[in-house]
Order: sequence, then C-alpha cells, then structure tokens
Amino acid sequence: MRTALLLIFSLFVLTTTAQSASEVAAFDKDYKFELYRPYPAEYRDTKFTPAPKGYKPFYMSHLSRHGSRWHSGTKTYTYPLNILLAADKAGELTELGKRYLADLKIIVADAENRDGELSQVGFEQHRSVAERMVENYPTIFRKNCYIDCRSTIVPRCILSMASAVRQISKMVPTSRIRMESSDDNTYLKAYAGLNSVKQDARALSDSLHFAYMPDLEPFLNRIFTKPQDINHKKFAHYSFLMGGILGSTPIAEVKDLDYLFTEEERAAMWRASNIRRYALTGPSKPFGKVIISGVYPLVENIITTADRAIANGDEQATLRFAHDVTVIPLAALLGIKCANTVTDDWANVGYKWRINEVTPMGANIQMVFYRSKKCDDILIKVLHNEREQLLDSAVATPVESVYYRWEDIKSYLLAQIK
Repeated sequence: MRTALLLIFSLFVLTTTAQSASEVAAFDKDYKFELYRPYPAEYRDTKFTPAPKGYKPFYMSHLSRHGSRWHSGTKTYTYPLNILLAADKAGELTELGKRYLADLKIIVADAENRDGELSQVGFEQHRSVAERMVENYPTIFRKNCYIDCRSTIVPRCILSMASAVRQISKMVPTSRIRMESSDDNTYLKAYAGLNSVKQDARALSDSLHFAYMPDLEPFLNRIFTKPQDINHKKFAHYSFLMGGILGSTPIAEVKDLDYLFTEEERAAMWRASNIRRYALTGPSKPFGKVIISGVYPLVENIITTADRAIANGDEQATLRFAHDVTVIPLAALLGIKCANTVTDDWANVGYKWRINEVTPMGANIQMVFYRSKKCDDILIKVLHNEREQLLDSAVATPVESVYYRWEDIKSYLLAQIK
C-alpha cells in the first residue's frame, strides 16, 4: 500500500523547472559519466589552509569508494545489445543504429568476464590519491608509521586497497601496514538502513526516474526505422549507462557514445538518473534518515579508532575501502554541504546534490587530526575528494577557518547515532 501511495505521490511532483545542459555542464563538464564519473583529481585543493599555530597533523581517518570499474551486472550490457541485435536482424536499424550496434559489440566484448571488476583507471586513482596523502601529510605517513587498512570482500575494493598500500609502501618503505578484507568488517557495508526501505525507495526512485526522462521519440527515431515493441525508457537508460562507463573503462576503438543523445537530451537523462540516485541512496526527505542510519556502525568505528590513536599514538592512519552506499550517507552525516541536502523537491535536486560530485569513482573522505604541544584540544579537518570542507553549521563551529575541535565533531556524531 505504501509503495502504491509513493508512486501516486511521485506523479504530482513534476514541475517545469529543469536545469539546462549548460547549467549541468557548469557543475561538471563530464557530467555524462554520472555515477561512473572518473575521480576528479583536477578539482582537488592544491594549497591547504594553514593549521592554527603550533598544530601539526598526526593521524588520518579515511573512507573511500573503490575506483573505476566495469558495470556490475551483465544485464546492463546485454539488455541494449539484444534489442539492437533483434532490430538489426529485422532490418530496422538506421545507419546511426548500426553504428551504435557496432560500438556496443566492442564495449560488450571488452566487459566480458569483468563483471564489476576494478579497471586500470580505478587502480591508478587509488595509487595517485595515496601518493598525494603521503606528500601532503609527511608527519602522518612518516618513518615506521603504522597504518591499518580494511576493505569489504568485494575484489574491486580489495584491489583499490592494494593499490593505495603499494604506493604508500613505495614512498615510505619502513611503514608498517596491516591489510584485512573480511566479512567481519560489517561497518563498511552500510546496507542495513538502505535495505530496510529498499522496496519503497526503489519504487519511488524508479517512478521519478522515468517521469523525469525527456521525450524519447527523437532518440528512438535516430536508432530505429520502425517503432519497437520494447521498454523505451529502459532502453534509453541503459544506452545512457553505456556511454557513462567509457570514462572508467576506456576503449581505443570507441571514443564515446555522445552521438546517441543531443546535449539537452543527455542533460535530461542525467537529471532523471541523478534524481533516482538521490531518492534511492541519498539523504532525501522520505528515506534519508533511515538510509543514513546504515553508517552508524561505521561512525562508531571512526570514533573508537580515532580516540585510540589520540590516546596512545600507536596508529597513524586508518584507511577504509568500500562503496558508494557507504560514502554517500557518511558524507551527509558529516555535514559535507554538497552531500547533505534534505528535500523532496525532486525537480531541483540537481542544483544542490549531484551523484558525480558526492561519490565519483574513487571518492574519498579524509579526516585529518591535528595536535599541539601547548594545548590539549585535538583539531580535525575534513576533506571530501581532497577538497577542504566547511561543514554544515549544525555539525560544529570551526575554531579557525576549516579546523574544528574533535570533541565538537564527536559530540555531534554521538548525538546522531544514539
């Protein structure tokens, strides 16, 4: 009953408000990659705000999403391929449709036996992030430092961790690094909240996704010579995803699939997909609180490991490698402003919350801890994708610029998860 009501509700939220292609591109010129957006290292801060006098970094608590990968689930590839093959057999493909089929065959062949696997692009993302961590924080990644690394048991997360560890070991040969990939690290999964509302959230997100798609007749007419008895919106969605994955798994023979959609159609496809991601995994008004509760065990782990590092100084970094559904709620809970918008104004979600900004491939949150010999206060700076963050004012008030008291941040987090 609730699902049915949500579906009805979604029909009443459409408005004429919509970001133009130029507005969407202004946020990110590579928006077409959407959830599969390769890590935007070019957007990182290259100069950091100086810490308050006397304070130096001594510990990092880190969470990242795995790096770029192939699509997870062969259906993503085979669904549009089978439709095109059937149309081609019937002689119902345009010249553009034939071009798409030829390119898609190459893409599908490249993805064979690589279901959800980390690509070389993803491996490099974590290598380079680790390299910059060592360069930026030499008082943390120092001689004989101890680093505790954990990942989920999914191979792309394990390999992301291995890439980072390999780089750190190369730069700090004396570092002592522990790696673990285990189902015992349940706090990295963060699925509990999402799973408890998944049926209703998916029903709403799917209805919103289809409702906000553009008029697809021009797109279909460019591909097929006759009307097809297929799910038009599903075919368009998977075609959008085929172009989106090419940034993460580049193929020399297929530069892009930009010819499938006009720029305005592509922007509309992004808007619709972004709304779907937000309703399903983000801090939305209907489901956000429950979804965010999935990272409560992770928050407990962050607090426990940080307090231990503060107390005994035995651990210099805790590195965690997980998934988008872990990064999204933690970023929201921490008050990272691009990630914590709470709304059911679906048409305008893309102005404040964008999946490719919140959790691109290789997305990471770095919590850098500082101490001074002259003061007992431990300070913390939060970086999201290597950019310093001024957190939402509800979380805490900075002591100076982007630096916060750890006790203030901790008190806020404990109040949220109790």
